[in-house]
Amino acid sequence: MSQRVLCIEGNEALRARVRALLESAGFAVDTTATGLEGIERALTLPPDLIVADVHLPDMEGYELAARLRREKALEQVPIVAVGDSQEEHDVALAAGADGFIGRGLEDGQLPDEVRAFLAGKRERLTESGERDSLRALSGNMAARLETALAGQQRANAKLVQTDRLKSAFMHNLSHELSTPLTPLAGYLRILQSDKLGALTPQQKRIVDSMVQSVGRLTRIIDNLSDFASLQVGQAPIFEGPVEPDRLAEDVVAEQRSAIKDARLHVAVAPAGGGPVIADPRKLRQALSNLVSNAVKFSPHGGEVLVEVTRDAGKLRFAIYDQGPGIRDGEAEQIFEPLHHAQVRAGEDARPPGSGLGLPVARRIAEAHGGRVWVESPPRTQPAHAARHYSGAKFVLEIPVRPADQPTAGEGARSTASIG
Repeated sequence: MSQRVLCIEGNEALRARVRALLESAGFAVDTTATGLEGIERALTLPPDLIVADVHLPDMEGYELAARLRREKALEQVPIVAVGDSQEEHDVALAAGADGFIGRGLEDGQLPDEVRAFLAGKRERLTESGERDSLRALSGNMAARLETALAGQQRANAKLVQTDRLKSAFMHNLSHELSTPLTPLAGYLRILQSDKLGALTPQQKRIVDSMVQSVGRLTRIIDNLSDFASLQVGQAPIFEGPVEPDRLAEDVVAEQRSAIKDARLHVAVAPAGGGPVIADPRKLRQALSNLVSNAVKFSPHGGEVLVEVTRDAGKLRFAIYDQGPGIRDGEAEQIFEPLHHAQVRAGEDARPPGSGLGLPVARRIAEAHGGRVWVESPPRTQPAHAARHYSGAKFVLEIPVRPADQPTAGEGARSTASIG
């Protein structure tokens, strides 16, 4: 059986030349252009010998030798460096290479050198030469590390700037979209009110459908605006009284068109009690996103429950559905920005959403000092439920105080930075 040689060489022409020379001499040759791929191949199927250039596109040859020498599976595999100078020779040996071949070697000599190293040939540095080479090796590695750190800092600064531009773009886009939408929504409400004359049943159905579509578009625009603000921690919480049960009923009513189209039954289990203090608009937005998600992924004719509970200064909305649930390992990823909710297990061909609904809901809860999480399937069923909910349970929980309880300050409470 032919002995295997792994050649790691960035120059394509030289790589082809080495392969041709060694294969003509009876060796089996595997080649690659980068150090990282060379490491992977060497660990996947250890060769009998490794020949590596001292200057690779992604790393220096001495770094490669030092890395390979850490692997127990390769401790008996000779590593031969290829280079030009005596300094490269000494540094390569200090890093862990067993030998060195000059680029000026005659073609006919290369197979003989490979055979010699396979037969046990090894090069050694003198004690003083090894000490000097290790010093040079340490300096080279420190310089490479410094360069890598500087590159990482530049990349981080660029990411920060990109995030700023992304947030500014979302703010501007949401403003440009909401400007024409505001009068459109107003005109539709006037038509609905019959102030301009009674509508025929057909006209009323058309206007009602348009109002539902405008409401959905408004939620998408609000998600864009809220996400941009909450992402950089610049969205204040404007506290005011909120009736939790009424809020849940209103959110469900706003989505009656989508609920009707999917032939769903959506119920609200109220908690009772008086109003609490929270940001009415943002809390509505968060709950609407969660209910919309449940409606979107529920099977036709299915059941959705919005359960409102209050306990020890906390307000909790739990949204149960009978959809396909969340795939294993995806429970956190669905709250990542622009990670579409296509991770529902067994999902059919539904059009993707904006990918912002669930992230915005979580960030709004966090801005209130609360949280959002998902259980799939639900670990517990709602109390006194007549139906079984096998899909997912999204929970929005925030700390609240009763509306009649005095507060220490007035006005907006700014959010902390949320990334």
